[in-house]
Amino acid sequence: MEPVITYRGAVMTWECDSNHHMNVMYYINKFEHAGRNFDIELGLFESNDVDQKGIVVLEQQVKYINEVFEDDLLYVQSRLLAIGNKAFTVFHEMYNTRSEALVSTMKIVLVGFDKKERKALPFPEDRKAALLDKWDLA
Repeated sequence: MEPVITYRGAVMTWECDSNHHMNVMYYINKFEHAGRNFDIELGLFESNDVDQKGIVVLEQQVKYINEVFEDDLLYVQSRLLAIGNKAFTVFHEMYNTRSEALVSTMKIVLVGFDKKERKALPFPEDRKAALLDKWDLA
């Protein structure tokens, strides 16, 4: 399956640092917004589960490829890379909308999380099978 656009936005003035480009914390913020939208695309939890179940980050790797500046328009596209028994891996790519230049990537490993018991949840087998098929990961 092709990557899915999971975020669109602009670089705001307050997101820029003394080098006049977007500060690293805002790359993370935009990837976080993309991840929340991608969770919906993956269909991981029903809306009535959000008080009991969540997703937590185990590991993330960010690469900064090209600078972005105030008023640049950005979009993020996301794809599923792998699913294990509990963890899954997502890859986000951030692009400058006008130039189509790749500006940053994030590879992130996540796990479903039981908010009450404070422990990782097994990936639901039916959902895992459907996602493996949908994303050609089988």
